[in-house]
Amino acid sequence: MYFYLRSFARKCYSIGLKIIKKVKPGFTARGTGGTISARYCYSVFMRHIVQLFNNGMKTIPLRIAEFGPGDSLGIGLCAILAGSDEYYALDVVDHANNARNLKILNELALLFKEKAAIPDSNEFPEVKPLLDDYSFPAHIFSDDDLATNLSEDRLESIRQILSPAFRKNESGKIKIEYIVPWENYGNSYPVVDFVFSQAVLEHIDNLKNFYAVMSKILTDEGFVSHEIDFRSHSETYEWNGHWGITMTQWEKNRGTRPYLLNREPLSTHLQLFKESGFQIIAKIPSPGAAEGKPSIGRKKLVDRFLNLSDEDFETASCYIIARKFTDAE
Repeated sequence: MYFYLRSFARKCYSIGLKIIKKVKPGFTARGTGGTISARYCYSVFMRHIVQLFNNGMKTIPLRIAEFGPGDSLGIGLCAILAGSDEYYALDVVDHANNARNLKILNELALLFKEKAAIPDSNEFPEVKPLLDDYSFPAHIFSDDDLATNLSEDRLESIRQILSPAFRKNESGKIKIEYIVPWENYGNSYPVVDFVFSQAVLEHIDNLKNFYAVMSKILTDEGFVSHEIDFRSHSETYEWNGHWGITMTQWEKNRGTRPYLLNREPLSTHLQLFKESGFQIIAKIPSPGAAEGKPSIGRKKLVDRFLNLSDEDFETASCYIIARKFTDAE
């Protein structure tokens, strides 16, 4: 009976996905994770910053870049409210709009002013990295810092940049720029002190190019912070079922969508970090066994996934902090 029910559930799941994709071409069953929610953006930013300060960061970086901000610039706006002066949002598709960003900005400012606790796994069960303590990180944000960063004059400067349209050459200290598409950017890339992303690197087709660009725009000794999701993103019933699909079938599944999943495992990223001049400071993997969804067996792996290491095969996501160092160091 168990095997019959499991088979029936898989069939229903597969039919459901096909119906969704037929009705909405290019639809992905997994969204951007809630970036139009101020509390989601606050939770993601604070988790990254707390982990970074636990692993060597001393001050909020002044110039930051986010790859794949998604439906809003909310996480980057958190950084501006935290004390950053320049925020560059690099994406392949223009998702965000300024009316939404202005609304989120005001909600984020209130969360900072109230010293709100970091929304935890009860509110956002899939958001990582996890923390030991979700209270407001007062050791990072002093009252004086908050008063300066959240002053009405500074908030009004941010609002002016966001409304009615982005002003890339806005005079003053604060800069917010949207670079789309970043992979074929015709102008000079910005120079930043910090690069981060949240569940984005699994969607980038040309990872070698991404790591080259990240290394190029980052200052020496700068930090990077990435949460990478290796799951199938609901493309399969099993959390790692995408490693059991042939390349031919995977291309058919993708269709005309501008991005889906590159299906690269953790080891690919670890190697590219090394080749690009980065030293990994922290690596926090989350096992697939904790996902609550079934896993395919090794016998079902196909093509280039046949020889996945145990770490690759068992890792559903991983949070990585790294720093860029010169050759002399």
